[in-house]
Amino acid sequence: MVTTDLLMSGANTKQAKFFINVLAEPAEVVAEYLVPNIRSIPSNGSAKPTYVRFLTGLKAYSQIFSRLAFGARRNRYVVED
Repeated sequence: MVTTDLLMSGANTKQAKFFINVLAEPAEVVAEYLVPNIRSIPSNGSAKPTYVRFLTGLKAYSQIFSRLAFGARRNRYVVED
């Protein structure tokens, strides 16, 4: 999840604020990971798709757990009530 104006415009509920703070990252951070990985994919015309995932299920669950257990990432982008 990348912090954009569109994403932040929906940060008006308690649940939205929680997930934006926990899961969102600045575009620079995401690009730093994605660009080298995308460039390393061979362009051989294969019909088989290649997936590059920045936010995996394990990473998302660990960030949610860290937030609930230790208060990590609280009020990171938007102030939570």
